Amino acid sequence: MPKIVDHKARRAELVEASWKVIETEGLDGLTMRKVASAAGCTTGRITHYFPDREALVLAALRAANEAAKARTTALLAKDLPPRARLQKCVEEGLPLDKQRQREWKVWIAFWTAAASDPQLARENAIQTEAWVDALAALIADVAPGCDAGHEARILMGAINGIGLLTAISPTKQNRAGAVETLALHVEGLIARGGSD
Repeated sequence: MPKIVDHKARRAELVEASWKVIETEGLDGLTMRKVASAAGCTTGRITHYFPDREALVLAALRAANEAAKARTTALLAKDLPPRARLQKCVEEGLPLDKQRQREWKVWIAFWTAAASDPQLARENAIQTEAWVDALAALIADVAPGCDAGHEARILMGAINGIGLLTAISPTKQNRAGAVETLALHVEGLIARGGSD
């Protein structure tokens, strides 16, 4: 009887292995051979699922984005007041635990590469717009008197900047400071937007 293979699980294992390589060696250090070593398989298995390095790179980025999106979607499905929904969504975007710190290391590597890679830049732009749109919808609920799209871009910049600093130095103090700083920003936004 032929062996049943869960192709989705295999792809996920290879993406996980690529994250391990990116975490330790950056995107420049990502090779099919290193991913194969991290996954405990042959490069042939990788090329069965990903025809080339670029396909694996995009899959790794998309997996980080999808993991964050799934957590945020679950958070937004909870019955929370609008202010708490926005604050929790902002906190979800920060590298406050081991999983999100890993995702941030992947994102940092991709942002650096996207500066000179048009395909990665396009992928980043798509994901950024999706996050900005989600934040704008949440902002419109708590601060109807402001330009939600503009404020969402400012908030996204703050999350990215503070998140970057926290990812580079994820001490307990820095993580707490990141949450506090962005909570103050959200409170100021609500005060300017004229709603509770």
